[in-house]
Amino acid sequence: MRVRKAFVAGVGVHPSTLSPPDLVVDRHQGLEEVPFEVEFTLADLRPEFFVHYAAWLADMRVDPDEDDELEVQLRALAWPSLGVLQEVAPELFAVVMLCLGDEVLLDLEHGRDPAVAVRWVPASVEEIELRGRRIRLRGVALELRRRKPLRPAPLN
Repeated sequence: MRVRKAFVAGVGVHPSTLSPPDLVVDRHQGLEEVPFEVEFTLADLRPEFFVHYAAWLADMRVDPDEDDELEVQLRALAWPSLGVLQEVAPELFAVVMLCLGDEVLLDLEHGRDPAVAVRWVPASVEEIELRGRRIRLRGVALELRRRKPLRPAPLN
């Protein structure tokens, strides 16, 4: 995904300093939790994200749950694409993106500059805000501690 803007604790940061949560990071390792925010558009997501959304809808159609309000609303809209959903029902679109938040975070790796050191790993998606066509995703990230630089051992 191409991240257009990224913020950690309210401060603008290079988007590549955020890495998807596929790193083995446990909240119990004493890492500091900080709020983060990324801004992107639907066009910035990779095709695999849209394939995942289509598969998610297909699962709902195959195994319907009449008590699931989200599913009922998506069915009433004839299982729309994400682009259509964003146009016709922005509030519902925000809920869907919140449900798919983990998949959005996994998409962060694609488009990352590997030369930029990772400083934060998003751990959760708490909120989706729409600003026109731009999507703002907010959540909590874990700040990776900087290790002391390695020093060469003295030669004897």
